[in-house]
Formats: sequence, C-alpha cells, structure tokens
Amino acid sequence: MDGFRAYKYYIATKLHFTNDKFNVFENPNVKGSRDAFFNRNDRYVFEKLARKFTSDHDLIQYYVANFAYGNDAVAYHDSESDTNLTVWTKRKQSITRIFENDLSAIILHLEKEKKGKTELFTFDDNNFPELFKLYLGHYVTIESLSILNYFQPYLLSWRRNANLIWDEECRRIEKVKGFVKYDESKLTPVYAKFLVDLSELTNGTHVQER
Repeated sequence: MDGFRAYKYYIATKLHFTNDKFNVFENPNVKGSRDAFFNRNDRYVFEKLARKFTSDHDLIQYYVANFAYGNDAVAYHDSESDTNLTVWTKRKQSITRIFENDLSAIILHLEKEKKGKTELFTFDDNNFPELFKLYLGHYVTIESLSILNYFQPYLLSWRRNANLIWDEECRRIEKVKGFVKYDESKLTPVYAKFLVDLSELTNGTHVQER
C-alpha cells in the first residue's frame, strides 16, 4: 500500500457513491498518474492512510463506511471517519439483528402514527415516505434500507420522486448495495414476519408486543 494506491481507492469509492454512471463493482479502475498525485497538495493525507491501513480491504471498508454514512470528507476527518468505520464493522457483524430491530422500529412507528404500507414506501405531493423520514431521523440504518430494497424494491420510485436535495440520500442507499453482506436465508423469515405485521396494521388487528 502506498499513497497513490490509497488515493485511487478513494477516488473510485467516491465516484461510486456520487456518480450514477460509475459502479465500482463493474469498473474498479480509475484514471490517474503518479506524477499528478505527487503534485497534489494533499498527498500527505493519502500517504498517512496508506501507513494506517496496510490491507487494501481494510482501507476500502474505511472509505465505504464513511461515504455510506454521509462523510464525504473521509480522508480529512480522522476522528469522525474512525468512528464511522467502527459502527460499520459492528453492524456488519450483527446484520441480522440490526435488520430485525429496524423492522420492529418501523412497525412501532407506523402503529403510533396510525399509518400503513402505502405511507411507508410512497412519495406523494406533500409528504416523504415514512421509511425515508425514519432514515433521515437516524431511526433505521442504511444497511436495513438496502436490504429492504432487495425484498421490496422501492428505490427506483424514490429516485423518480425525490428532489435534488434528497436524491443524494436516495443514491447513497442505492449505492451501498454490494457492500452490505447478509445471509438471505436468515433474513427471509424476518422479512416475512414484517409483512405479517404490516398486514395486521392495515387490517387494524396489530397489537404491540409486551
């Protein structure tokens, strides 16, 4: 690992999360020369990261964690960036529990607000989907939203309806796909229970568990 390599990983990850046309899984290579890198005033930042992360995988995870959580200045904010990596790593290790807890939080929110599946996923002229509100309020994780989109595709509709400000957030949710690893066989029954709870809310029969 060296500074130039760390810089190219940074550019590739940044493009993945900010450019609709770039997908790092399809094209991991980005253009750049060592001469141009050595002329950068901030090259020391990436040389420092190269010393900190000797593994390509660990450095990429560092970048991904921060772009996923909205810290686009990952290379320049050591404390915040390190915290985001810690959170990202812990969530990866407990992804089934995270997903289950987030779906439970969604059901409790809908029950409290007396809303159902339509309000959860659908944009209308005056309101964001309840799921988007929960995400923006940090009540559910981006990891769970990515997984939920696998079971219940909603992001395409969101991207069509979101304004320019919130389109960045929708893109972030979409782009984290591929980095969120999970065992589908474990999450399928969790999602199935979620659907039952949603149906009971719609029919007015859901009772909060004590």
